[in-house]
Amino acid sequence: MNKKSLITSLSVAALSLSLVSGVAASADSMSNMNMHDSHMSSMKMSKKSTKKATKKAAKKSSKKSSMKMTKKTTAKKSSMKMTKKSSKKMNMKHSMMSGMMMDGLEMNMNSKLPKGLKKATHTKFHVGQKVILKAKHMEGMYNAKATVAGVYKTNLYEIDFMPTNGGKMVKNHKWVVSSELKAKGALKAGKKVTVLADHMYDMKGAKGKIVKVHKGPAYVVTFKDTKTHMVMKNHKWLTQQELKAIK
Repeated sequence: MNKKSLITSLSVAALSLSLVSGVAASADSMSNMNMHDSHMSSMKMSKKSTKKATKKAAKKSSKKSSMKMTKKTTAKKSSMKMTKKSSKKMNMKHSMMSGMMMDGLEMNMNSKLPKGLKKATHTKFHVGQKVILKAKHMEGMYNAKATVAGVYKTNLYEIDFMPTNGGKMVKNHKWVVSSELKAKGALKAGKKVTVLADHMYDMKGAKGKIVKVHKGPAYVVTFKDTKTHMVMKNHKWLTQQELKAIK
């Protein structure tokens, strides 16, 4: 081999070596780039998944909390409803057992005297006098011993009325006085009225009519129920003819 051929061979070998090194470096660089891209992509996916998972968890937690609050509120309302219903039922049961019912309605033991009543004078029975009741307005009243608590100058009215609770018509209720009725014109038999009295629940505001007018005075009494032996304070109303003096 001459000198020229040797130089040519060496040049070709060097060129080949250079090309191989370049390809290797390029491959290594591409591999590194792919790994970097893959890592970046993986990080992006991880962040996206984490964000999605967090959002989903927050939504689920919020929904669960909302459902819990709704259930709690519903349970509280239901409990309050049941408590009111049970309380009313117990009061009604107690009233029926204790005789505090009149004309099918529960007596209002906190009913007060209407305002503006004038005290009657020179009556057959006076305040503080002991009497026997001859009225049968409710069970346990007839022949009960009582004390006159008040005597007022006003007429008394027997009425029919429809309770505000939608119950059955109450007929021949005894008694209410003039200031416990609202009507146009004079109060007389047959006159349509609005009841202002609250002797019993579901009575006030009821629509009705006057059945009978009885001349006063009107008595308020405190008596001991002959059935339950409970003391009924300030019962309204009785006529003079419904009381009998104790001798």
